[in-house]
Amino acid sequence: MPSPKHPCKDCGKPCESKSLRCITCASLLRRTGGRWSRVIPHYCIDCGNPIAPGGTRCASCSAKLRWSTVGIPQRSGVNHPCWRGGRVKTVGGYINIYKPDHPRATSAHRKYVLEHILVWEEVNNKSLPQGWVIHHLNGIPSDNRIENLKALPKRKHSLVLAAKAKRIQELEALLNNQRQLI
Repeated sequence: MPSPKHPCKDCGKPCESKSLRCITCASLLRRTGGRWSRVIPHYCIDCGNPIAPGGTRCASCSAKLRWSTVGIPQRSGVNHPCWRGGRVKTVGGYINIYKPDHPRATSAHRKYVLEHILVWEEVNNKSLPQGWVIHHLNGIPSDNRIENLKALPKRKHSLVLAAKAKRIQELEALLNNQRQLI
């Protein structure tokens, strides 16, 4: 014969007749070091079960929320808590702009376009041709003024970069020769 149940002393849920509290409240009492009178009991915002102070959900409701995508609004773009206006600087120094509908937007997840491409396309009223790149004349990737941008085919751009590297080596050699004369 099962033991009769009675309401928990703290939360009112059914508990065994031998104890005054349900398992959840007894566990919470143990975790607070027996100072139940000094600790105001907190309850889960979803199911109403007692939880440790400082939390908002019990472990089972937190797990359900974490693994469930139904009913949770998508948190991307403007809705994301880390949103900073849609302008992000990358490790290489280039600036990305949030443009989810642009054909050159990176992957469906991120939805960003390089700012220098947007500037060039806006000024020239056409999209950048396939196989072309935007070259920063002064070499500063975050300087996206139109007078600093030039559209080139990839092959021509690689030749420009090779000529630039050769010129840098020549200038470094010239500086080294001048230091030896001093």
